[in-house]
Amino acid sequence: MIIIPATVIFLGLKFIKISTVDPPIVNQLKTKFSRKIEDSHFQKEYLNKGGIVVVNVWATWCKPCIQEIPTFKKISKENPNIKFVFLSIDEDPEKLKTFLAKNTINDITLQNMEYMDAIKTFLGGNGLLGYSAIPLTFIIKDGKVIDKNVGSIDYTEFTTQLKRLQ
Repeated sequence: MIIIPATVIFLGLKFIKISTVDPPIVNQLKTKFSRKIEDSHFQKEYLNKGGIVVVNVWATWCKPCIQEIPTFKKISKENPNIKFVFLSIDEDPEKLKTFLAKNTINDITLQNMEYMDAIKTFLGGNGLLGYSAIPLTFIIKDGKVIDKNVGSIDYTEFTTQLKRLQ
């Protein structure tokens, strides 16, 4: 009794072709997100130009992220020589587009979608969606990450920190 079902299963497995080739969508994603940071808008527009760049990693669903946007706008206005950019980890580009249509911030996510893995690697991303916690703010000076702030920023501490770096 056991021999007949085992034989049928064994013979059935001989005719099943197991593909080791990735489906087309996986190949597209690998190509799309495995680009080098050197080719990105982020590299060309912000890292190559020197000076200080502040990158805030955020998401539309992150309440603390949304709450600190006015603080970044204020600090940005007070420090015109520092470049401030936002990088969203939202998985839904339409939700991000809708948010950005209603809220004016310098978000660079959509123009750098093909380079997200490279940017996350440059910023030291790991964990869920590339980062273990958000909001997350990086300070970059002359193309190198020099500081990382996890959680919401404090206006006074952050502006003091930026002034020391200039």
